[in-house]
Amino acid sequence: MKVSVEELSSTRRRLQVEVPPERVRETLEEIYRDLRRRVRVKGFRAGRAPLDLIKSLYRDYAYQEAVSKLIEETLPKALEEGAVQPLLTSQVEPGSLSPSTPFSYQAIVEVKPQVDLKGYKGLKLKVKRAEKVKEEEVEAELERMRDYAAKMQPVEDRDQVVEGDWVLLDFEAFLEGRPVRDGRVENHLLEVGSGTMVPGLEEGLVGARVGEEREIPVKMPEDHPREDLAGREVTFRAKVKEIRRKVLPAIDDEFAKDMGYKDLEALRTKVKEELQRRRQEEERLALRQAALEALLEANPVETPPTLVANRAKELLQRLRERSGPSFPEEKEEELLEQCRRIAERETKVAFLVEEIAKREGVEVSEEEIGRRLTERGTPEPLKADEALRSQVKGDLLREKVFDLLVQEAEVEYVD
Repeated sequence: MKVSVEELSSTRRRLQVEVPPERVRETLEEIYRDLRRRVRVKGFRAGRAPLDLIKSLYRDYAYQEAVSKLIEETLPKALEEGAVQPLLTSQVEPGSLSPSTPFSYQAIVEVKPQVDLKGYKGLKLKVKRAEKVKEEEVEAELERMRDYAAKMQPVEDRDQVVEGDWVLLDFEAFLEGRPVRDGRVENHLLEVGSGTMVPGLEEGLVGARVGEEREIPVKMPEDHPREDLAGREVTFRAKVKEIRRKVLPAIDDEFAKDMGYKDLEALRTKVKEELQRRRQEEERLALRQAALEALLEANPVETPPTLVANRAKELLQRLRERSGPSFPEEKEEELLEQCRRIAERETKVAFLVEEIAKREGVEVSEEEIGRRLTERGTPEPLKADEALRSQVKGDLLREKVFDLLVQEAEVEYVD
């Protein structure tokens, strides 16, 4: 077998492979003999038809099978002989097949680019310094916790909605008298006057009575994400089922005990520590992000196009699955291009991280993978899943590499 390799780019190679005629003949004979055993020819018992007759009846099929089999069997060896380590094979073009001449084909494969690392140590980073948590921030967090712990009680002394009420309602949207797709909602809890719904809807509920059904015309915003509704008049048919009042607990020692703490002072201390921890984590993530941007700027990397395209399709499919019926089909091409840019960036970072880890001897142990899975609350049966462990290993390796880059960087903190 003859193999030649041509470098098309830093990420693509063209292999020209020539298989000798004797290998072609052997492959064809194997296929014909197998056919003779398997197929039934009229007038002959199974396995008894003359081989020449089998060849005349199944020539085209045998030649197609021979081409596939020869490529499948010889391509791995050709890659090995050509010292090519492919990420994937993007294209194979077979030549014509004849038992008396060599069979040739060419394969386009994508490979990892040669990463010429430079300037990954001593990166100049500028990030916002993590400020000390102020007392008013602690009070604001306690208020948030208080709001979260609030109880909803039915309003019994009146049956008419006023601004500030919480109402339980069903509503459906209509456009030109027809129901809007995905426009029906049941048992929606809404604070009237909060501004969480489209302008005009909440105002239209003021004065409504429990059990009353109202039609509320609303002019949708011009920049509404639903293009079929943007700037148009939509009528909401809404029915108030119940009026509720939010009752807030007092922020005192009893409240702290309900939260699992000895007293209010212990709760305040814990809240302050947690806010400070979050702020430190934000600073750490900001440093990693700054290091990533600086690393990409200093190290341009060519990415394998098919690898990136496949990853982009995978990202788009995930988006489609998450979005369900609300996926904007009309924006599919635009979204695919966004996914392609994300995939290209991901791929560049992966190549750079891998090369830095190799140079710096950064490794991830099985114990570290197990600990991270436990931290994530992964069920025991899933902890042995190789794909999941590989993903976690990649996450940990990336974190370690970027922590190393931050340690070696010149950091300027700004207020």
